[in-house]
Amino acid sequence: MKRYFVLFNLLILLSLSLSAQTGKTVYEFLELPFYSHKAALGGVNAALSDDGINGTMSNPSLLSDETDNQLALNYTNYLSDVNTGSIAYGKNWKGNMFGVAIQYMNYGTFQGTDEYNQSTGTFTVNDFAMSLMYAKKLDPKWQVGLAFKPIYSAYESYTSFGLGVDLGASYVDKENGVCVGFAMTNIGRQITSYADNEKGSLPFNSTISFSKKFAHAPLRVYATADHLHEWDLKYTNTITKSTLTGTDTAKVGFVDMLFRHTVFGLDFVPIKNFYLTVSYNHRRAKELALSDVKSIAGFSFGGGIKISKFQLGFAASQYQKGIMSYQFSISTSLNSFKL
Repeated sequence: MKRYFVLFNLLILLSLSLSAQTGKTVYEFLELPFYSHKAALGGVNAALSDDGINGTMSNPSLLSDETDNQLALNYTNYLSDVNTGSIAYGKNWKGNMFGVAIQYMNYGTFQGTDEYNQSTGTFTVNDFAMSLMYAKKLDPKWQVGLAFKPIYSAYESYTSFGLGVDLGASYVDKENGVCVGFAMTNIGRQITSYADNEKGSLPFNSTISFSKKFAHAPLRVYATADHLHEWDLKYTNTITKSTLTGTDTAKVGFVDMLFRHTVFGLDFVPIKNFYLTVSYNHRRAKELALSDVKSIAGFSFGGGIKISKFQLGFAASQYQKGIMSYQFSISTSLNSFKL
């Protein structure tokens, strides 16, 4: 146990050292939840060991015997005409666990014009990322994993290529219904920029999550702390113009800032193959709040059910009043089809 405690501390120290990366961030789409259960749990979680191959997109160390020959498809109706999706597949070989996932984001079709306001035709804007994942057991309960992530972005005639890495470690005690996961995601940079401008870093995050399924109650609870490498999450407020520059730095107290690093969630699991989820993301609630406008921004909801050989999932999250994001997921084990 002592050596694994040392491993976790080394990973945390590495995340703190990576927080010194400077420069703007790019490929922000990588921070979006690409499947329903994660979205229903507030969009951030590294301890989703019961989500099969989908859970590995948040923490590659969650590859397992259950993810072998498992296939998942996910789709998100995000905001306006923006759509995202992903496909993930796992395969084990000689005690080694592998997985691959492809994520995309399509921002819709745009009308192009030149400097004289003459039409130049339509164009599309797309982002893509691939995750090549590997995990290895250290003992029956501890695992480590990594994912290598090439990223490609095409905005009209401008393109960009980047490389990233995810690192993860997890402790899974199925007998007691406990999972602890630690992940450092999006470690990397742009390799080529859109127009030979300054190259940016990926949206790095360090996360630790805990989940517990109660033996004598139909509940599973989740607690997540993210941005472990960075305490100050203040942002520039461009709506309240209280300075000569027209912007003001948001003032955030200690307790408020502490909870902006946390996400809490709950699964209601009355039977084995069905669940309902609710979560609260305090940072999202605070940053998207509008004065004199009541909304449930910060809360997310969802559910899942297994029908025959397929696991179906759904999630809904509100960003502003009347502005919702919807996620749909379907997964299955190809072993059940003898493939």
